[in-house]
Amino acid sequence: MKKISKILLGLMGIITISLEAQDSLQQKIALKEITLDAIRINTPKRIIPFAISHRTFQASQLGLPQNSLQDYLTSIPGLYAQNTQNFAQDLRLSIRGFGARSGFGIRGIQLVVDGIPETTPDGQGQLDNLPLGLIQSLTVLRGPASSFYGNASGGVIQINTLEDFKDNFVRLRAQGGSYSGQNLSATVGLKKNKTKAVFYQNLSESKGYRNHSQYKQQVFNARVWHDLSESSQIRWQFNYTHSPYAYDAGGINLDMVEENRKQARPQNESFQTYETVDHLKTGLQWEKQISDKLRLDSYAFYAHRDFAGRLPFEFGGYIDLKRGYYGLGTALEYQPQNHHRMQLRFSLADQKDHRQRFKNLNGSPGDNTLDQEELFFNTALSLLDELKWSFGLLRLGLRYDHQRLGTQLKSDEVKLNVFNPSIGFTYTQWGNHVIFISYSSSFETPTLNELSANPSGNSGFNPDLSPSKAHNFEWGWRYTTPENTLEATIYAIKTQNEILPYELEAFPDRDFYRNTGATSRKGIELFWEHQKGPWEWVVSYNYASLKFDDYVLGDKDLSGNQLPGVPIQQFTSSLQYNFSNGWGTVLQTQYNGKLYSDDANQTQVEDYFLTNFRLWKSFKKLSFFGGVNNVFNKYYFDNIRINAFGKRYFEPAPLRNYYIGLNINF
Repeated sequence: MKKISKILLGLMGIITISLEAQDSLQQKIALKEITLDAIRINTPKRIIPFAISHRTFQASQLGLPQNSLQDYLTSIPGLYAQNTQNFAQDLRLSIRGFGARSGFGIRGIQLVVDGIPETTPDGQGQLDNLPLGLIQSLTVLRGPASSFYGNASGGVIQINTLEDFKDNFVRLRAQGGSYSGQNLSATVGLKKNKTKAVFYQNLSESKGYRNHSQYKQQVFNARVWHDLSESSQIRWQFNYTHSPYAYDAGGINLDMVEENRKQARPQNESFQTYETVDHLKTGLQWEKQISDKLRLDSYAFYAHRDFAGRLPFEFGGYIDLKRGYYGLGTALEYQPQNHHRMQLRFSLADQKDHRQRFKNLNGSPGDNTLDQEELFFNTALSLLDELKWSFGLLRLGLRYDHQRLGTQLKSDEVKLNVFNPSIGFTYTQWGNHVIFISYSSSFETPTLNELSANPSGNSGFNPDLSPSKAHNFEWGWRYTTPENTLEATIYAIKTQNEILPYELEAFPDRDFYRNTGATSRKGIELFWEHQKGPWEWVVSYNYASLKFDDYVLGDKDLSGNQLPGVPIQQFTSSLQYNFSNGWGTVLQTQYNGKLYSDDANQTQVEDYFLTNFRLWKSFKKLSFFGGVNNVFNKYYFDNIRINAFGKRYFEPAPLRNYYIGLNINF
């Protein structure tokens, strides 16, 4: 695959040379800047001194299946998504390898939805309550981001749902597809005087590609905006998710894959592995423009999650978790001059988990094996300072975090005080080109779930698990015209106390976690977007050398090995054409390079190309859409379970599959 990287680098160079020839003309054209608030201070994306990606979804959203957030993230360089078909484990995301350790859900990446944190205070993220049909835009800040958002090393994903509409509307959507898949939704938008609201209801279910992988889920979402005055607005949001069942087929070895790739692991069927979830979240935001130079933004939220799950083993295999958490934050932004902005931000978050484990007696709860309260508390104070000159932009950041975590056992209490700085500079005096350089540090605590996985089998936290630390350097270049956007980023990251999962022979199928010493991450990320008339072509590529610097496991020295669960190379190409008669089509190709499934790099997962196609036809009030996933019927894996005992690393992905749907607008 070295040839692919050389070809792509050469292609980007050719494109750059040809586009530079147009600079004298393009510089005379006023470029439409995209202004982002994802990193706290409104700054045009073009001059942000960090690696950042932004995508909007309008007409192209018609053809999306809306089953997983992965459908919205395929063009983001450096981001890798797995587990789209196992709804019991939720979507797994990693950025530059951060987050790859997650057995389920998202770690190491902060999620923010409509300005309110979606990630729990201890750093655990879930996407099962996300209203996919409402997504209007998303922003991905890649790399250590503690100076902005705190407990994360991989970056930040900010999602904004539908907000821009002028008239009242009702939208109905129905989708069906392979494996008895159904996705039904209704969206209502209301606007009157100083108030507007959006209500969204979704029902989705499927029998799943593999045996024992069926799921059902309902999501309700509401947002209300009210203008208190010309300079003040209040926003309220509410979300409720009910998932009565999502079955887990489990990981299998290669022999089982070759025998029957649809089969579930026998233990998963005998222990009736599945999860059920009830999730509620509500939040309130207030914005006030105090004066021409002073602005105040505040939020508060509360969330509660009831989770019950069954794992494929007896002792402690039946889980009951009740989680409550809340947070609040306020930001004061001061702009004394046009070229100078400062922001002071304070936030507080508190989380309490009541975790119980019982024996799993073939799907029924037996004797209690664990009953403990787990606590996580965080306060943070951050300062951002942004200076602009005719030749560039300088951004300075500093964040202080105080964290307290523990259980009812006094011996488990841990207090952490962490400072994380950042600095970034963008040089803008090069026509349509800009270059930037930045440094940032980050920290990442183990989640309460990871700490409670005590390999001793006792209650309390794993005493040997520590937070990880990362230092990130980036160099980047952007080229922007009305028709083209090109970006290239080179990064180098050093980490200490990297956290990775593993299994024990005494507790098969249960994830434990350990610190693995130091790692070194180096890579390049390339992006090209071309828009002209009805055409849109998006290309992304990244190469990632993610290796252990210092890692000794037992009598084995694993230093120099590649981090498991992350491909060395990735490439995506998305070509879209919008016909004048309402037809639209997208052809998408994705390449995922080889990766390793274990720390020892003894098992290599082969690379693969994947092609998806979607098509839609729009009328005034009606639209039809459909698509084919895995057009060429490729054999690949939807998820790799890192370091699984017995080499049960593999979750086979569906072969060629279809979906079709209908939208009605009133």
